[in-house]
Amino acid sequence: MKKLLSLLLTFALTLTMLLAVGCSQPKGGVNIKYYGTAQDIVPLMIAGKETIGLIPEPAATNLEKAMEKQGKSIYRLDLQELYDSEAKAYPQAVLMVKKSVLTTELYENLKSSIEQSALWVKDNAQTAVSAIEKFATTLDASKLTPSAIEGCKIYFESASDAKNSVNKYIEDIRSIDQASAKLVGEDFFFNGENAVDSISKESLTFACPDGAPALAVSKLIYDNNDLGTGKTVEYKVVAPNQLAGDIVVMPLNLATKKYNADANDPYVLVAVLTHGNFYIMSTEKIGIDDLTDKQIAVPNMGAVPDWTIRKVLLNKGYTINEIA
Repeated sequence: MKKLLSLLLTFALTLTMLLAVGCSQPKGGVNIKYYGTAQDIVPLMIAGKETIGLIPEPAATNLEKAMEKQGKSIYRLDLQELYDSEAKAYPQAVLMVKKSVLTTELYENLKSSIEQSALWVKDNAQTAVSAIEKFATTLDASKLTPSAIEGCKIYFESASDAKNSVNKYIEDIRSIDQASAKLVGEDFFFNGENAVDSISKESLTFACPDGAPALAVSKLIYDNNDLGTGKTVEYKVVAPNQLAGDIVVMPLNLATKKYNADANDPYVLVAVLTHGNFYIMSTEKIGIDDLTDKQIAVPNMGAVPDWTIRKVLLNKGYTINEIA
């Protein structure tokens, strides 16, 4: 009897090990082809030249509408949910402020103004875009539906509340490539105690990239909001490689690289503003486990969404092949 039990136990352990090994086997390769922006990918998907693409809101909803007009179907997988099934979010664009101007009053005004802007834009898309369009925005007010704006995942999450998710995300993408982001310390996050007493500058600059980050601050631009400083605040919507100023919305990985770049006046992370707004869009009905040997068109190589989809694919056991 003991011998039989021993044999059964050995068999069960062997079976468990075999199953575990089988589950951890790579699924195969996924091909990633890079493009400059999502705007380069959308027309290719409409024309059938690309079948799977990583597309942000509101462009994702625009693509759905364009395909619907042609009587074609388009499917989406939520990258945020694939990265974190519980939170359904990841820290994408963050609000950074130069320490020399970061007073408690400025922080409180930024918080209240951006919270109001995030609510306001849902009912005022036309006005929001009119405020941004002087910067040559790619946003189209006629296509900014409430669901598209909701999909942008815009909300103010304070540095203290976001600290754990930010640190985890940095660790996740550095596990792929240590050059993707820099490690940060406690002084990277605003905690109220690292505020300054007053602002000596006569004017401030506030820069952000186009798309969801611009929507997040659209009411501030529209109102020409001085953020309670009594000073002139110059708002700019610029390309990611031109992001600079006293107050800047920037991708998280870029924010880490600017961490302590200027030792005399470092940037401090005040909040996360957008929490992932990218979707894997496909002209075929697929799941995340159906991507072996498929090609995904991905914008902005080395940007936050690129690292996020790479992490999702690697966690699923895929290898990644870059297509020139």
